[in-house]
Amino acid sequence: MNIGNSLILIISTIFVLSMINGSLANDPTCVGAPDGQVYLFKSWDFQGERYVYNISQGYFSLPDGFRNNVQSFISGADVCFVKWYPSEQYQITAGESHRNYAALTNFGQRMDAIIPGNCSNIVCSSK
Repeated sequence: MNIGNSLILIISTIFVLSMINGSLANDPTCVGAPDGQVYLFKSWDFQGERYVYNISQGYFSLPDGFRNNVQSFISGADVCFVKWYPSEQYQITAGESHRNYAALTNFGQRMDAIIPGNCSNIVCSSK
């Protein structure tokens, strides 16, 4: 192998690796949500309008645009996703994410609220 071919091979390798790293940096699941936050998205694959929930907000009733319309999420905290009537809860752990949460369990299409911590912390509904 001559110097010219070696140089082409090195440059090609660097180019391919930079493209792979760049595409991973654009994937929200590779970056994740910061500690104590949950990103909720109105579209699949972490697209569309995003709402950022922070556990310091405590119990939080989802805004109208997100109530019954969480299509994907990325969690940086342990939280409980809640549907009040009929009562359903799903425990979500830090580091968990779903690209198509509404289709996976259909719960994203019924979700009303978020509570920080464990679902076992829920005593009664907000009614």
